[in-house]
Amino acid sequence: MTIGKDDFIRFYATQVQSDDMSLFLGAGISASSGYPTWSKLLEPCAKLLNIEITDSTNLFKLSQYYANQYGIPELKKVINNNINILNKQNDLIAELTNFNFKTIWTTNFDTLVEKTLADKNILTNIISDEKNLPNTKCLNRINIYKLNGDINHLNEIVITQEDIDSYNKNHELFLTFLKKELVTNTFLFLGYSFKDNIILSCLSSIKQYLGEGATCHYTILKRESDDPEFQHFIYDIEKRYPIKILLVDTYDEIPEILNELKNKIQSKNIFFSGVFDSLPDDDEKFAKDICKKITYELFEREYKIFTGYGRTFGYYLSGNATQYLLTNNKEVERNLIIRPFQESMTSEEKTNYRKMLLSDCSVVIFMYGQKPDAKKNRTKYIVSDGMVEEFEIAKESGKYIIPVGSTGFVAKSIWNEVKSNLSKYAYLEKYIENLNSSDASLVVKTILQILNEISNHV
Repeated sequence: MTIGKDDFIRFYATQVQSDDMSLFLGAGISASSGYPTWSKLLEPCAKLLNIEITDSTNLFKLSQYYANQYGIPELKKVINNNINILNKQNDLIAELTNFNFKTIWTTNFDTLVEKTLADKNILTNIISDEKNLPNTKCLNRINIYKLNGDINHLNEIVITQEDIDSYNKNHELFLTFLKKELVTNTFLFLGYSFKDNIILSCLSSIKQYLGEGATCHYTILKRESDDPEFQHFIYDIEKRYPIKILLVDTYDEIPEILNELKNKIQSKNIFFSGVFDSLPDDDEKFAKDICKKITYELFEREYKIFTGYGRTFGYYLSGNATQYLLTNNKEVERNLIIRPFQESMTSEEKTNYRKMLLSDCSVVIFMYGQKPDAKKNRTKYIVSDGMVEEFEIAKESGKYIIPVGSTGFVAKSIWNEVKSNLSKYAYLEKYIENLNSSDASLVVKTILQILNEISNHV
Protein backbone atom coordinates (compact mmCIF):
# COMPACT_ATOMS: atom_id res chain seq x y z
CA MET A 1 0.00 0.00 0.00
CA THR A 2 1.17 3.58 -0.59
CA ILE A 3 2.39 5.42 2.49
CA GLY A 4 3.66 8.90 3.26
CA LYS A 5 7.31 9.75 3.88
CA ASP A 6 6.95 10.12 7.66
CA ASP A 7 5.14 6.78 7.97
CA PHE A 8 7.74 5.10 5.76
CA ILE A 9 10.58 6.39 7.94
CA ARG A 10 8.80 5.43 11.16
CA PHE A 11 7.72 1.95 10.00
CA TYR A 12 10.99 1.00 8.37
CA ALA A 13 13.14 2.37 11.21
CA THR A 14 11.19 0.10 13.57
CA GLN A 15 11.86 -2.90 11.35
CA VAL A 16 15.56 -2.10 11.10
CA GLN A 17 15.97 -2.39 14.87
CA SER A 18 15.60 -6.17 14.52
CA ASP A 19 18.59 -6.31 12.11
CA ASP A 20 16.62 -8.70 9.86
CA MET A 21 16.75 -6.51 6.80
CA SER A 22 17.79 -7.00 3.19
CA LEU A 23 18.37 -4.62 0.30
CA PHE A 24 17.22 -5.24 -3.28
CA LEU A 25 18.70 -3.07 -6.05
CA GLY A 26 17.34 -2.88 -9.57
CA ALA A 27 18.57 -1.36 -12.83
CA GLY A 28 17.56 2.16 -11.79
CA ILE A 29 20.44 2.24 -9.32
CA SER A 30 23.04 1.53 -12.02
CA ALA A 31 21.45 4.09 -14.34
CA SER A 32 22.04 6.79 -11.71
CA SER A 33 25.79 6.14 -12.05
CA GLY A 34 25.89 6.60 -15.79
CA TYR A 35 25.30 3.02 -16.88
CA PRO A 36 22.83 2.76 -19.78
CA THR A 37 19.27 1.84 -18.90
CA TRP A 38 17.96 -1.44 -20.25
CA SER A 39 16.14 0.34 -23.06
CA LYS A 40 19.19 2.50 -23.93
CA LEU A 41 21.41 -0.57 -23.88
CA LEU A 42 19.20 -2.37 -26.39
CA GLU A 43 18.65 0.58 -28.74
CA PRO A 44 21.20 -0.69 -31.33
CA CYS A 45 19.49 -4.09 -31.28
CA ALA A 46 16.04 -2.55 -31.68
CA LYS A 47 17.24 -0.41 -34.58
CA LEU A 48 18.51 -3.44 -36.48
CA LEU A 49 15.16 -5.16 -35.84
CA ASN A 50 13.15 -2.07 -36.89
CA ILE A 51 11.46 -2.01 -33.48
CA GLU A 52 10.69 1.22 -31.63
CA ILE A 53 11.27 0.95 -27.89
CA THR A 54 8.43 2.33 -25.77
CA ASP A 55 7.61 2.14 -22.06
CA SER A 56 5.56 -0.98 -22.72
CA THR A 57 8.27 -2.84 -24.69
CA ASN A 58 9.19 -6.21 -23.17
CA LEU A 59 12.97 -5.91 -23.20
CA PHE A 60 13.57 -9.61 -22.54
CA LYS A 61 11.55 -10.39 -25.67
CA LEU A 62 13.48 -7.73 -27.59
CA SER A 63 16.73 -9.40 -26.53
CA GLN A 64 15.29 -12.73 -27.61
CA TYR A 65 14.37 -11.40 -31.05
CA TYR A 66 17.90 -10.07 -31.51
CA ALA A 67 19.42 -13.38 -30.35
CA ASN A 68 17.14 -15.26 -32.76
CA GLN A 69 18.29 -13.07 -35.64
CA TYR A 70 21.99 -12.54 -34.89
CA GLY A 71 22.88 -15.16 -32.29
CA ILE A 72 23.44 -15.14 -28.51
CA PRO A 73 27.20 -14.31 -28.81
CA GLU A 74 26.40 -11.07 -30.66
CA LEU A 75 23.81 -10.10 -28.06
CA LYS A 76 26.23 -10.68 -25.20
CA LYS A 77 28.90 -8.70 -27.04
CA VAL A 78 26.54 -5.69 -27.08
CA ILE A 79 25.91 -6.15 -23.35
CA ASN A 80 29.57 -6.52 -22.45
CA ASN A 81 30.75 -3.52 -24.47
CA ASN A 82 28.30 -1.20 -22.76
CA ILE A 83 28.15 -2.53 -19.19
CA ASN A 84 31.65 -3.67 -18.32
CA ILE A 85 32.70 -0.12 -17.37
CA LEU A 86 32.47 1.97 -14.21
CA ASN A 87 31.80 5.66 -14.66
CA LYS A 88 31.87 6.66 -11.00
CA GLN A 89 31.08 5.54 -7.49
CA ASN A 90 27.36 5.34 -6.73
CA ASP A 91 26.58 7.85 -3.97
CA LEU A 92 23.24 6.21 -3.21
CA ILE A 93 24.82 2.81 -2.60
CA ALA A 94 27.52 4.48 -0.51
CA GLU A 95 24.77 6.08 1.62
CA LEU A 96 23.05 2.70 1.99
CA THR A 97 26.16 1.22 3.62
CA ASN A 98 25.19 3.22 6.73
CA PHE A 99 22.27 0.84 7.24
CA ASN A 100 24.46 -2.23 7.78
CA PHE A 101 22.56 -4.51 5.41
CA LYS A 102 23.90 -8.04 5.76
CA THR A 103 22.64 -9.10 2.32
CA ILE A 104 22.06 -7.30 -0.97
CA TRP A 105 20.06 -8.83 -3.81
CA THR A 106 20.19 -7.42 -7.32
CA THR A 107 19.02 -8.15 -10.84
CA ASN A 108 21.96 -6.16 -12.22
CA PHE A 109 24.93 -8.02 -13.65
CA ASP A 110 27.30 -5.04 -13.61
CA THR A 111 29.85 -4.75 -10.80
CA LEU A 112 28.77 -1.34 -9.50
CA VAL A 113 27.56 -2.56 -6.09
CA GLU A 114 30.67 -4.50 -5.15
CA LYS A 115 33.02 -1.78 -6.46
CA THR A 116 31.22 0.92 -4.48
CA LEU A 117 31.43 -1.20 -1.33
CA ALA A 118 35.12 -1.92 -1.98
CA ASP A 119 35.77 1.83 -2.14
CA LYS A 120 34.36 2.00 1.40
CA ASN A 121 36.61 -0.89 2.52
CA ILE A 122 33.63 -3.21 2.92
CA LEU A 123 34.27 -6.87 2.13
CA THR A 124 31.77 -8.67 -0.08
CA ASN A 125 30.91 -12.21 -1.06
CA ILE A 126 29.51 -12.54 -4.60
CA ILE A 127 26.88 -15.22 -5.24
CA SER A 128 26.02 -15.16 -8.95
CA ASP A 129 24.88 -18.76 -9.41
CA GLU A 130 23.89 -21.83 -7.41
CA LYS A 131 27.46 -23.08 -7.15
CA ASN A 132 28.28 -20.09 -4.91
CA LEU A 133 25.43 -20.71 -2.45
CA PRO A 134 27.43 -22.91 -0.03
CA ASN A 135 29.72 -19.90 0.55
CA THR A 136 27.17 -17.58 2.16
CA LYS A 137 28.49 -17.95 5.74
CA CYS A 138 31.56 -15.73 5.33
CA LEU A 139 32.04 -13.65 8.47
CA ASN A 140 32.24 -9.85 8.24
CA ARG A 141 31.24 -9.83 4.57
CA ILE A 142 28.11 -8.62 2.83
CA ASN A 143 26.55 -11.28 0.64
CA ILE A 144 25.61 -9.92 -2.80
CA TYR A 145 23.16 -12.21 -4.58
CA LYS A 146 23.11 -11.53 -8.33
CA LEU A 147 19.89 -13.09 -9.58
CA ASN A 148 20.57 -12.45 -13.26
CA GLY A 149 24.23 -13.41 -13.18
CA ASP A 150 27.47 -11.44 -13.36
CA ILE A 151 29.03 -9.59 -16.30
CA ASN A 152 32.30 -11.40 -15.56
CA HIS A 153 30.55 -14.68 -16.42
CA LEU A 154 28.74 -13.73 -19.64
CA ASN A 155 27.63 -17.27 -20.46
CA GLU A 156 25.52 -17.40 -17.28
CA ILE A 157 23.67 -14.07 -17.45
CA VAL A 158 19.87 -13.91 -17.73
CA ILE A 159 19.09 -11.70 -20.72
CA THR A 160 16.52 -13.24 -23.09
CA GLN A 161 12.88 -14.28 -22.80
CA GLU A 162 14.02 -17.89 -22.97
CA ASP A 163 16.20 -17.27 -19.92
CA ILE A 164 13.17 -15.86 -18.07
CA ASP A 165 10.88 -18.69 -19.17
CA SER A 166 13.32 -21.29 -17.84
CA TYR A 167 14.34 -19.30 -14.73
CA ASN A 168 12.29 -21.29 -12.24
CA LYS A 169 13.70 -24.55 -13.56
CA ASN A 170 17.32 -23.45 -13.96
CA HIS A 171 17.55 -21.41 -10.74
CA GLU A 172 15.29 -23.29 -8.38
CA LEU A 173 17.83 -23.27 -5.53
CA PHE A 174 18.51 -19.54 -5.97
CA LEU A 175 14.78 -18.85 -5.70
CA THR A 176 14.53 -21.05 -2.61
CA PHE A 177 17.15 -18.86 -0.88
CA LEU A 178 15.32 -15.73 -2.03
CA LYS A 179 11.95 -16.96 -0.77
CA LYS A 180 13.46 -17.91 2.58
CA GLU A 181 14.81 -14.38 2.98
CA LEU A 182 11.54 -12.81 1.84
CA VAL A 183 9.87 -14.74 4.64
CA THR A 184 12.35 -13.91 7.41
CA ASN A 185 13.69 -10.46 6.45
CA THR A 186 12.24 -7.05 5.64
CA PHE A 187 13.34 -5.95 2.14
CA LEU A 188 13.87 -2.42 0.85
CA PHE A 189 13.55 -2.35 -2.96
CA LEU A 190 15.27 0.53 -4.77
CA GLY A 191 15.61 1.14 -8.51
CA TYR A 192 13.45 -1.91 -9.16
CA SER A 193 10.34 -1.83 -11.37
CA PHE A 194 8.87 -5.27 -10.45
CA LYS A 195 8.27 -5.86 -14.17
CA ASP A 196 10.37 -9.02 -14.53
CA ASN A 197 7.95 -10.81 -12.17
CA ILE A 198 10.67 -12.66 -10.20
CA ILE A 199 9.90 -10.97 -6.90
CA LEU A 200 6.13 -10.80 -7.34
CA SER A 201 5.87 -14.50 -8.21
CA CYS A 202 7.95 -15.36 -5.12
CA LEU A 203 5.73 -13.18 -2.91
CA SER A 204 2.62 -14.71 -4.43
CA SER A 205 3.94 -18.19 -3.66
CA ILE A 206 4.75 -17.19 -0.08
CA LYS A 207 1.30 -15.65 0.41
CA GLN A 208 -0.33 -18.97 -0.49
CA TYR A 209 1.20 -20.43 2.66
CA LEU A 210 1.35 -17.47 5.04
CA GLY A 211 -1.64 -15.41 3.95
CA GLU A 212 -1.84 -12.08 5.76
CA GLY A 213 1.00 -13.16 8.05
CA ALA A 214 3.63 -12.65 5.32
CA THR A 215 6.48 -10.21 6.10
CA CYS A 216 5.85 -6.68 4.86
CA HIS A 217 8.43 -5.11 2.52
CA TYR A 218 9.07 -1.55 1.32
CA THR A 219 9.88 0.21 -1.94
CA ILE A 220 10.30 3.74 -3.27
CA LEU A 221 8.91 4.41 -6.75
CA LYS A 222 8.64 7.52 -8.91
CA ARG A 223 5.08 8.80 -9.20
CA GLU A 224 3.66 8.77 -12.74
CA SER A 225 0.44 10.72 -12.29
CA ASP A 226 -0.41 10.94 -16.00
CA ASP A 227 -0.11 7.21 -16.65
CA PRO A 228 -3.35 5.27 -15.96
CA GLU A 229 -1.54 1.93 -16.33
CA PHE A 230 0.89 2.95 -13.57
CA GLN A 231 -2.04 3.73 -11.27
CA HIS A 232 -3.51 0.29 -11.92
CA PHE A 233 -0.09 -1.29 -11.39
CA ILE A 234 0.29 0.39 -7.98
CA TYR A 235 -3.25 -0.63 -7.01
CA ASP A 236 -2.51 -4.22 -8.03
CA ILE A 237 0.58 -4.35 -5.81
CA GLU A 238 -1.40 -2.81 -2.93
CA LYS A 239 -4.14 -5.37 -3.38
CA ARG A 240 -2.15 -8.56 -3.83
CA TYR A 241 1.32 -8.23 -2.31
CA PRO A 242 2.76 -7.33 1.12
CA ILE A 243 4.66 -4.27 -0.14
CA LYS A 244 4.34 -0.72 1.21
CA ILE A 245 5.07 1.86 -1.50
CA LEU A 246 6.45 5.36 -1.00
CA LEU A 247 5.85 7.46 -4.13
CA VAL A 248 8.19 10.36 -4.90
CA ASP A 249 8.04 13.04 -7.59
CA THR A 250 11.71 12.56 -8.56
CA TYR A 251 14.36 10.04 -7.63
CA ASP A 252 16.46 12.96 -6.42
CA GLU A 253 14.35 12.83 -3.25
CA ILE A 254 15.65 9.39 -2.27
CA PRO A 255 19.05 10.42 -0.78
CA GLU A 256 17.37 12.90 1.60
CA ILE A 257 14.75 10.30 2.58
CA LEU A 258 17.50 7.79 3.32
CA ASN A 259 19.37 10.38 5.37
CA GLU A 260 16.27 11.03 7.48
CA LEU A 261 15.78 7.29 7.85
CA LYS A 262 19.40 6.86 8.96
CA ASN A 263 18.99 9.58 11.58
CA LYS A 264 15.82 7.95 12.88
CA ILE A 265 17.52 4.57 13.17
CA GLN A 266 20.64 5.95 14.81
CA SER A 267 18.58 7.84 17.38
CA LYS A 268 18.03 4.44 19.03
CA ASN A 269 21.79 3.72 19.14
CA ILE A 270 23.53 5.06 22.25
CA PHE A 271 27.31 5.21 22.59
CA PHE A 272 28.82 5.31 26.08
CA SER A 273 32.16 7.05 26.43
CA GLY A 274 33.57 6.32 29.84
CA VAL A 275 36.56 4.98 31.74
CA PHE A 276 37.89 4.90 35.30
CA ASP A 277 40.47 2.87 37.14
CA SER A 278 39.75 3.35 40.82
CA LEU A 279 37.12 5.29 42.81
CA PRO A 280 36.33 5.85 46.50
CA ASP A 281 33.80 3.37 47.88
CA ASP A 282 30.79 5.71 47.69
CA ASP A 283 31.64 6.78 44.14
CA GLU A 284 32.11 3.17 43.06
CA LYS A 285 28.71 2.29 44.50
CA PHE A 286 27.21 5.16 42.47
CA ALA A 287 28.97 3.87 39.33
CA LYS A 288 27.56 0.36 39.78
CA ASP A 289 24.11 1.76 40.51
CA ILE A 290 23.92 4.11 37.54
CA CYS A 291 25.32 1.52 35.11
CA LYS A 292 22.68 -1.00 36.17
CA LYS A 293 19.80 1.47 36.07
CA ILE A 294 20.68 3.05 32.72
CA THR A 295 21.25 -0.23 30.88
CA TYR A 296 18.01 -1.73 32.14
CA GLU A 297 15.96 1.35 31.28
CA LEU A 298 17.48 1.71 27.81
CA PHE A 299 16.83 -1.91 26.89
CA GLU A 300 13.26 -1.65 28.18
CA ARG A 301 12.77 1.09 25.58
CA GLU A 302 14.37 -0.85 22.71
CA TYR A 303 17.62 1.15 22.57
CA LYS A 304 20.93 -0.43 21.59
CA ILE A 305 24.09 0.18 23.59
CA PHE A 306 27.51 0.70 21.98
CA THR A 307 30.72 0.85 23.98
CA GLY A 308 34.47 0.79 23.48
CA TYR A 309 34.74 -1.08 26.80
CA GLY A 310 36.66 1.58 28.74
CA ARG A 311 38.54 0.28 31.79
CA THR A 312 36.28 -0.73 34.75
CA PHE A 313 33.39 1.44 33.51
CA GLY A 314 33.03 -0.80 30.45
CA TYR A 315 32.99 -3.84 32.72
CA TYR A 316 30.20 -2.39 34.89
CA LEU A 317 28.19 -1.24 31.87
CA SER A 318 28.48 -4.38 29.75
CA GLY A 319 28.15 -6.70 32.74
CA ASN A 320 24.79 -5.24 33.75
CA ALA A 321 23.69 -5.04 30.10
CA THR A 322 24.53 -8.69 29.45
CA GLN A 323 22.75 -9.79 32.63
CA TYR A 324 19.58 -7.95 31.62
CA LEU A 325 19.61 -9.31 28.06
CA LEU A 326 20.17 -12.92 29.09
CA THR A 327 17.57 -12.73 31.86
CA ASN A 328 15.01 -11.34 29.43
CA ASN A 329 15.86 -13.74 26.59
CA LYS A 330 17.13 -11.02 24.27
CA GLU A 331 20.03 -11.44 21.86
CA VAL A 332 23.21 -9.98 23.33
CA GLU A 333 24.97 -9.45 19.99
CA ARG A 334 22.12 -7.39 18.55
CA ASN A 335 21.56 -5.13 21.53
CA LEU A 336 25.01 -4.70 23.08
CA ILE A 337 27.81 -3.82 20.67
CA ILE A 338 31.23 -3.95 22.35
CA ARG A 339 34.23 -2.75 20.34
CA PRO A 340 37.32 -2.72 22.58
CA PHE A 341 40.57 -1.02 21.60
CA GLN A 342 43.74 -2.99 20.89
CA GLU A 343 46.74 -2.08 23.00
CA SER A 344 49.02 -1.95 19.94
CA MET A 345 47.05 0.76 18.11
CA THR A 346 48.87 3.88 16.99
CA SER A 347 47.46 7.31 17.82
CA GLU A 348 46.13 7.70 14.27
CA GLU A 349 44.55 4.26 14.36
CA LYS A 350 42.84 5.07 17.65
CA THR A 351 41.43 8.29 16.21
CA ASN A 352 40.03 6.52 13.15
CA TYR A 353 38.68 3.75 15.37
CA ARG A 354 36.90 6.28 17.59
CA LYS A 355 35.29 7.87 14.52
CA MET A 356 34.08 4.44 13.45
CA LEU A 357 32.76 3.70 16.96
CA LEU A 358 30.63 6.83 17.00
CA SER A 359 29.48 6.61 13.37
CA ASP A 360 26.56 4.27 14.06
CA CYS A 361 25.13 6.33 16.93
CA SER A 362 23.41 9.70 17.16
CA VAL A 363 23.76 10.05 20.95
CA VAL A 364 26.93 9.93 23.06
CA ILE A 365 26.72 9.73 26.86
CA PHE A 366 29.88 10.74 28.73
CA MET A 367 30.66 9.36 32.20
CA TYR A 368 33.83 9.57 34.30
CA GLY A 369 37.11 9.84 32.34
CA GLN A 370 39.92 8.89 34.69
CA LYS A 371 42.94 6.75 33.91
CA PRO A 372 46.24 5.91 35.67
CA ASP A 373 49.26 8.01 34.72
CA ALA A 374 51.85 5.73 33.13
CA LYS A 375 54.53 8.34 33.78
CA LYS A 376 53.91 8.08 37.57
CA ASN A 377 54.05 4.25 37.67
CA ARG A 378 50.25 4.26 37.43
CA THR A 379 49.96 5.40 41.05
CA LYS A 380 48.47 8.80 40.11
CA TYR A 381 45.45 9.51 37.96
CA ILE A 382 44.89 11.85 35.03
CA VAL A 383 42.00 12.64 32.72
CA SER A 384 41.38 10.28 29.80
CA ASP A 385 42.63 11.94 26.61
CA GLY A 386 40.70 9.30 24.66
CA MET A 387 37.42 10.57 26.08
CA VAL A 388 38.44 14.15 25.32
CA GLU A 389 39.01 13.13 21.71
CA GLU A 390 35.65 11.30 21.57
CA PHE A 391 33.98 14.52 22.75
CA GLU A 392 35.66 16.47 19.95
CA ILE A 393 34.64 13.84 17.39
CA ALA A 394 31.07 13.89 18.71
CA LYS A 395 30.92 17.69 18.34
CA GLU A 396 32.41 17.67 14.84
CA SER A 397 30.01 14.98 13.62
CA GLY A 398 26.91 16.61 15.09
CA LYS A 399 26.08 13.98 17.71
CA TYR A 400 23.73 14.63 20.61
CA ILE A 401 25.98 14.94 23.67
CA ILE A 402 24.84 14.03 27.20
CA PRO A 403 27.52 14.58 29.88
CA VAL A 404 26.86 13.18 33.36
CA GLY A 405 28.75 15.83 35.31
CA SER A 406 28.29 14.14 38.67
CA THR A 407 30.60 11.31 37.60
CA GLY A 408 33.50 13.79 37.54
CA PHE A 409 36.76 13.91 35.56
CA VAL A 410 36.34 14.38 31.78
CA ALA A 411 32.56 14.09 32.02
CA LYS A 412 32.49 17.01 34.49
CA SER A 413 34.69 19.12 32.19
CA ILE A 414 32.34 18.40 29.29
CA TRP A 415 29.35 19.24 31.52
CA ASN A 416 30.94 22.57 32.38
CA GLU A 417 31.61 23.38 28.72
CA VAL A 418 28.09 22.42 27.70
CA LYS A 419 26.55 24.46 30.53
CA SER A 420 28.57 27.49 29.42
CA ASN A 421 27.33 27.09 25.84
CA LEU A 422 23.74 25.91 26.26
CA SER A 423 22.61 27.75 23.14
CA LYS A 424 24.49 25.06 21.19
CA TYR A 425 22.84 22.30 23.20
CA ALA A 426 19.23 23.50 23.40
CA TYR A 427 17.96 19.97 24.04
CA LEU A 428 19.80 20.04 27.41
CA GLU A 429 18.60 23.42 28.69
CA LYS A 430 15.89 21.98 30.93
CA TYR A 431 18.02 19.11 32.14
CA ILE A 432 21.60 20.29 32.59
CA GLU A 433 21.45 20.65 36.39
CA ASN A 434 19.94 17.18 36.87
CA LEU A 435 22.86 15.70 34.94
CA ASN A 436 25.09 16.85 37.76
CA SER A 437 23.02 15.14 40.45
CA SER A 438 24.42 12.50 42.82
CA ASP A 439 21.06 10.71 42.71
CA ALA A 440 21.51 7.89 40.18
CA SER A 441 17.75 7.45 39.70
CA LEU A 442 17.30 11.14 38.91
CA VAL A 443 20.20 11.12 36.43
CA VAL A 444 18.79 8.08 34.62
CA LYS A 445 15.28 9.57 34.53
CA THR A 446 16.75 12.78 33.10
CA ILE A 447 18.69 10.92 30.39
CA LEU A 448 15.51 9.11 29.35
CA GLN A 449 13.63 12.41 29.12
CA ILE A 450 16.39 13.86 26.93
CA LEU A 451 16.36 10.80 24.68
CA ASN A 452 12.60 11.04 24.33
CA GLU A 453 12.88 14.66 23.20
CA ILE A 454 15.62 13.76 20.73
CA SER A 455 13.51 10.91 19.33
CA ASN A 456 10.53 13.24 18.83
CA HIS A 457 12.76 15.80 17.14
CA VAL A 458 14.42 13.42 14.67
